[in-house]
Amino acid sequence: MKAKACFLYQILDLRWAVLIYYLVIFCLTLLTNISVISMTSSLSINGEHTVIMSGLTFASGIFIFIVGLNSFTESFRFALQNGVSRRTLFLTRLATAGATALFMGLVDQLFHSLVSLAGQNLSSGWMSLSLFQQLYPQAWGNPVQGFFLSVVFGFCLLLFMANAGYAVVMLFYRLNKLGKVLVGAGVPALLIFGIPVLKALDSLYFGERLRAFGNAVVQPVLDFAFHTVPNCMFSLLVLAALFALFDWLLLRRAIVR
Repeated sequence: MKAKACFLYQILDLRWAVLIYYLVIFCLTLLTNISVISMTSSLSINGEHTVIMSGLTFASGIFIFIVGLNSFTESFRFALQNGVSRRTLFLTRLATAGATALFMGLVDQLFHSLVSLAGQNLSSGWMSLSLFQQLYPQAWGNPVQGFFLSVVFGFCLLLFMANAGYAVVMLFYRLNKLGKVLVGAGVPALLIFGIPVLKALDSLYFGERLRAFGNAVVQPVLDFAFHTVPNCMFSLLVLAALFALFDWLLLRRAIVR
């Protein structure tokens, strides 16, 4: 009963955020469509024009990542105050992330399909492509197969992003003030300056052997992990599981602050 209550608490806590997100997406799409229709003459080529809409899957990934960043402290305190164990909290949070990722993956693909259908019926030249369609157009096949694969791909990606966001907030929760400053300032600096500095050091001191190692070992691994649809989905699920394991290692000894 406690697990069910904890799960429902977390799901209900997200309902307004998800609703507002899709309301914003709908309004932006409507405004964009109106703008495109008003500029039809400037976009037309030989009397025809096609506008491709994309980016919804990426936007949903950023959204669910931010949700993960903001879904720990309150739920953690609520759970402990009501006698819910850390293990139950972790499992219900994972179930919440999975249910949210599946729901959003389904809604995203429905949105793409409906926008494309409306564009065809209204002769407005609108097409809406999901991230899956852009990355793996050869795997789309018939519409039913493509729809199903796109939903599953969206679920895998969004589950990974949700667990990654939760891992970040868990890490910051466990760090002291100095650790938070170092991680908060160091990670962005590493992302911005790390690769150029590493390339410069490789050229100056290692004779570009690090780059050769990356091309020989790292690049083939990445190609294998994301080259085909099954490999990509499996890789995203493995990454999501690794972040979930990291979450649990941080959560099991967390204290209320």
